[in-house]
Amino acid sequence: MYRRKFLESTAIGASVVLCGRLRAANESAKSSPTPATPAMRYDDWLAARHKRVLVAAHLDAFLQPPSNNQWAKFDSELGYVPKDSIQRDGVDGSRSVYRYGPAGERRLISYADRACRVNTYGNSFTQCHQVSDGETWQEYLAAHLGEPIRNFGVGGYGVFQAFARLRRMEQTAVKAPYLIFNIFDDDHRRSLMPWRGFIVNYTRTAEMYHANPWTHLRINLDSGRWDESASPCPTPAALRDLLSFERTRAVVANHEIIQLQAMFEGVPDVPQDRIRRLADWAKVRFDFIDAATRRASAEKLGDVVARASTLHVMEKLLAFARQHDRKLMVVLSYGTRAALRACEGGAKLGADVQLLQWLKDRGIPTVDAFDAHVADFAQFRISPADYIKRLYIGHYSPAGNQFFAFALKKALVEWLEPKPITYQPSGTIIDFQDGRYLDKSPATPAR
Repeated sequence: MYRRKFLESTAIGASVVLCGRLRAANESAKSSPTPATPAMRYDDWLAARHKRVLVAAHLDAFLQPPSNNQWAKFDSELGYVPKDSIQRDGVDGSRSVYRYGPAGERRLISYADRACRVNTYGNSFTQCHQVSDGETWQEYLAAHLGEPIRNFGVGGYGVFQAFARLRRMEQTAVKAPYLIFNIFDDDHRRSLMPWRGFIVNYTRTAEMYHANPWTHLRINLDSGRWDESASPCPTPAALRDLLSFERTRAVVANHEIIQLQAMFEGVPDVPQDRIRRLADWAKVRFDFIDAATRRASAEKLGDVVARASTLHVMEKLLAFARQHDRKLMVVLSYGTRAALRACEGGAKLGADVQLLQWLKDRGIPTVDAFDAHVADFAQFRISPADYIKRLYIGHYSPAGNQFFAFALKKALVEWLEPKPITYQPSGTIIDFQDGRYLDKSPATPAR
């Protein structure tokens, strides 16, 4: 019952939000001259993508032993996890230093010698891509609160992949009683992708190779239920096999999310059976009349199914937290386009409003950076574009991570019990041996 209501309301919301963008795209398509050459056929589209995405030398570098300067390393379930590296991607052309602890968490800097009670999960806005270890929002918070915060974010992960990592790590020795789950505005679609690099279609460099096949969510079109679809490349050898186009074709050609992407890009002969069945499941009308309507329908269907997958993950996350006696907070973060829209007075996406309401109805604390940016921008007399430049360099700059940390701070302090050492209600003297506030000095040892 809930899924049906959610899909119907999300379809309406997606239609409203996308209306202007799709209308502009369709008008542009109608006014554009007819291309001199016919659109690429589906098999040719797959082959061209395979050639671009898979470069043997880059794949070999990715699969080398971890002593090389590689941003990520192979993982049989999640495709990849981060590893120590130094990349030229930081503020003002600087290099960012990425280091990781024994459990795969980003290196703790502040109060690393104290017990950790907060673990954070999400994508690159949780990992804090493009800044060095001490410049993450977790480290700004840790320094302010007087206790460490672990960072298990991984760049490129979707909502489901971040949950899968949480589920893995929270059953190990690094588990924590408080969990912060961060959802970025593009994470919903990533949950459905069998191979994000193939869909995004840009060449990964040798040092930044990632986004290879992973476990993902997929609707079982026979049962109508969500399946956790295992990675088609659970070993380095299986990943290497993708250098063969025939093997790649076997992995991607019949996947409805790959087919939706091809249809969105104007490929005329994409198989329609699985897309029709997915549209029936989602209760979304799919119009196959011409390239423009197929593109619009593909985008709308992808949005609706992706948002439904996020609600499915949230149900699993909440069940996991309750089963393992963990407290959960969900945080929404945004890239430059969404933050710019917020500062320009644009409305919050209907699907985000529905997600926040879903979380509120279940008593899950939330922080929405959309609102935080709007409130912060109101303090300035600069253009929205100049405001964005203060905080973003693609991802958050160090200044952006500090902003995000203090956007979370109030909710985090209210959530934690007992309060962090810097927010305990009484005491003026600190016993540095155990971190407690005292009303009087520790007893002087007898001589």
